[in-house]
Amino acid sequence: MNLNIYLLIFGIAFSALVIICIPILWQIWRTMKNATATLETLNKSLPVILKNLEEITTNINNSTATVSREIQTLSNVVDRFYSTASYIIGDVRKLTPQVVKGSFFQLIKNALAIIKGIRVFLNVFLKKG
Repeated sequence: MNLNIYLLIFGIAFSALVIICIPILWQIWRTMKNATATLETLNKSLPVILKNLEEITTNINNSTATVSREIQTLSNVVDRFYSTASYIIGDVRKLTPQVVKGSFFQLIKNALAIIKGIRVFLNVFLKKG
């Protein structure tokens, strides 16, 4: 009798386990079915997505190359401007003491004095006449 009781308990437990596992197995089957449908949809749209991604990558590469080229051109222009400005400033630094001490500065000073004298003369001459 012990064997019959053990087999009965084992049968009831196995039946309960099967009844509990049926909804779980049903949910797993539905999930797999949905996953299969999703995978099929993804496989159909993946080539289009990859093509768009390739176009985007190509456009980004072209834009990057263009920006790099323009920056290099601008850098060359700035380098030339800096070089020219440095050269001019260096020349001005060399010439400034000579202009201040030399006759050129005196010439400008005398020219301004002469212009001022002529202006005063004309003001006085035109007011009396």
